[in-house]
Amino acid sequence: NPGTKLGPYEILSPVGAGGMGQVYRAHDARLNRDVAIKISDDRFSERFEREARAVAALNHPNICQIYDICTSTEANYIVMELVEGENLKGPVALETALKYAGQIADALEAAHEKGIVHRDLKPANIKITPAGVVKILDFGLAKVAAPAVASADPANSPTLTMGKTEGGVILGTAAYMAPEQARGEAVDKRADIWAFGVVLYEMLAGGRMYEGKTVSDILAAVLIKEPDLSKVPERVRPLLKRCLEKNPKKRLRDIGDAMAFIDEPPATAATAPGPEGTPSRLGWVAFAIAVVALTALAFVHFREKPPAAELVRFEIPAPPGVTLSEGIALSPDGRKLAFLATAKDGMRMIWIRSFDSREARPLAGTEGVLGVFWSPDSRSIGFFARGKLNKIEAAGGPAQTLCDACDAATGQYGLWTPDNKIVYGTIGPMYQVPASGGAPIALTSLDHSRQEIGHLPWTLLPDGRHFLYSRVSVPRELGGVYVGTLDTKPEQQSTKRLLSDYTPALYVPSAAAAPAAGFVIFQRGLTESSAQNATLMAEPFDPDKLEFRGDAVPIAEHVEWETVSAAGALAYWESAQPDSQLTWYDREGKVLSTAGAPGDYENLALSPDASQVAYRRGVDLGLFEFARGVNTPFTFGNLAMQPAWSPDGTHILFASFRGGGFGLYQKAANGSGQEEKLLESAARKNRPRWSHDGRFVVFDGLGADPKAQEDLFILPMQGERKPIPFLSTEFAEYSGRFSPDGRWIAFYSNRSGKGEVYVLPFDASNPASGGSAGLHQVSTGGGTNVHWRADGKEIFYVAPDGSIVAVDVNGSGPGFQSGTPKALFKAETPVEYDVTGDGKRFLIAAPLGGGAGASGAPYEVVLNWTQMLKK
Repeated sequence: NPGTKLGPYEILSPVGAGGMGQVYRAHDARLNRDVAIKISDDRFSERFEREARAVAALNHPNICQIYDICTSTEANYIVMELVEGENLKGPVALETALKYAGQIADALEAAHEKGIVHRDLKPANIKITPAGVVKILDFGLAKVAAPAVASADPANSPTLTMGKTEGGVILGTAAYMAPEQARGEAVDKRADIWAFGVVLYEMLAGGRMYEGKTVSDILAAVLIKEPDLSKVPERVRPLLKRCLEKNPKKRLRDIGDAMAFIDEPPATAATAPGPEGTPSRLGWVAFAIAVVALTALAFVHFREKPPAAELVRFEIPAPPGVTLSEGIALSPDGRKLAFLATAKDGMRMIWIRSFDSREARPLAGTEGVLGVFWSPDSRSIGFFARGKLNKIEAAGGPAQTLCDACDAATGQYGLWTPDNKIVYGTIGPMYQVPASGGAPIALTSLDHSRQEIGHLPWTLLPDGRHFLYSRVSVPRELGGVYVGTLDTKPEQQSTKRLLSDYTPALYVPSAAAAPAAGFVIFQRGLTESSAQNATLMAEPFDPDKLEFRGDAVPIAEHVEWETVSAAGALAYWESAQPDSQLTWYDREGKVLSTAGAPGDYENLALSPDASQVAYRRGVDLGLFEFARGVNTPFTFGNLAMQPAWSPDGTHILFASFRGGGFGLYQKAANGSGQEEKLLESAARKNRPRWSHDGRFVVFDGLGADPKAQEDLFILPMQGERKPIPFLSTEFAEYSGRFSPDGRWIAFYSNRSGKGEVYVLPFDASNPASGGSAGLHQVSTGGGTNVHWRADGKEIFYVAPDGSIVAVDVNGSGPGFQSGTPKALFKAETPVEYDVTGDGKRFLIAAPLGGGAGASGAPYEVVLNWTQMLKK
């Protein structure tokens, strides 16, 4: 019934019934999408699950995707893409039928290449979307379908399954079975080719190819009767004859061969056969005239240049309920865009948008992603998440971890070589690892004389040996774009700089030039703090000589990120105008005042007396003084982030990454003196916060356990300042904050499956006493970005919908107690905020224009982008 829950899925309405069971429309609240759920009448076997997961790995726009397969005490069910549209019906016009047939053949070919046979192809398993796109359903699942009850209409009988899917059994739908299938013999992909022929016939004829009163009558006709092709246009008869050969050895061997028939132009009267089956006299005369005319035309026409491909532009907006992030990648075939987007619960995932679809879909299993890139065949995606390099099929399925990668929070990039290796770079040198997984091998080494902190790979050149990459230095003027070589020792990589710009650099071949020639796409004027003045450039590049051979041409302004494909597609993200305005709100959400000029404000941290706010903009920290309305730079080009004021307001603590690794630093709040390094190592360190007495700092990062996500650590501010693990589990824990009395630490964790706010006791005499004893959950329904009121009697956090939530707490006794969370007001997400000590005023970096700046700008896509160079 509607409202019934199956795991995370809520049933909305019935869709229909099939040979395996019932199909329902359902909603997945985690990803905010509707899905189709097929509930099986029988329990899934191990073989079924294995085959279903193989089908889930198929990556094709004309195949309905499988998202999940679940075995539980409640039910056995498959979660699939919900395809809107009508089942395939005839008759349809010849050109329409051939269009549909081409898509069906393309889908079957993709499956057959992976050894997957449908075995139950029929119009009931083929939908046509409102956009005219074919979607084949139940792909491969007929092999393990449950026995079905006989249908009243034998010509459209349900899937027949008698025992296992081996030789000697009958499986399929009678009207669409190949003869060998009807005899119970073992079948292969040629059974699908037969069914393809039957489906094409019915599209054109508008009726069944084989009729009968019973299933037995239909099976007999399949085995004995030759199909009558007089009801279909003559153009398709050769194709149907090859598909409908009763002897599979004489049948079309590969469905891909059908494309030659589908794409063949229709015959003309000039070449119509004469009475004896030879061209008529009129045909020969017409043919001779045509040859002369075509010869004359060719003399003129083939001296001309072919017409240029048309420039096509369109936008890809953010899917509903998510915010676009930096990081996009076009598939090499130019048909799909992978991009990063963050949902309201703060979880960032990979989304895929096919250019023949109006909707994007998220890839489950990519939660926490930091970077994305494609395999050369456009079927798989490489990505980074939680300190790991992973890969996943673009069509969906389980993610596979390939190796541990650097634990940098940002700046993770990779490229996938044709020989199935992955080159990746984060903070540190670049590495190379087999795409099947294994031990990474260093490809470059950092040059400390130039203060390098990382190498980032961008694109492979046509020879498959050279690639473009960036050397990142602090200061950035020492870095740039270089050419690397896959088979060169790390210390012997070339140090000749190709570009001095701090930019991604992507090579793309030029269809208008020699095959070896092309362009390098890059950004000019890009800085760490802003892309407002960044111009996307294209400069001719000779990959043989490894040098530019012309002038750079601008093709777009204010570009934040870009991606190109060899198929002639370009996608980029225009940088938004200043994202936010510092705004004061009361507890009811009423705007009290604004402060300063619009800008990009992140990591807000109010001083103890609320007279100033420290914030991050780009790679630097700044201070804003409310009384005077003055903005003052606080750090200078050293990748500083996440400021925190000391309890007495005299110092500011912050995280930073520099040549030596990740560190925690402090500096006098008045800007005097030098920065003091408190702690530095290769492991990531984030979100440091002081205890009220100034004796400890809590921060999150990655520890020694390779299976762990972010953990909480305590840094004593006296003595040797060695970090002490406070809470280390298989879950992520971060954003720790001491209670004002120092007895508790509030933090975020995903241990429940979604992010919630928790509290643990803290013992100053034993800082390593975290564990899980006394764990108390404060939030309900998700929560991040936790703050305490100065008297410790209230906790604030942000709910997934952007609401600022307050919770009354009592931590004065031996145990911690909290009340019911109460939403104060709703802010635009993502929410950057801090709260005054009395809990009455909230400082928020309010997004300009009524929405988050990141989500306001869609991705721009340009097909045949080289036409822009002529303008």
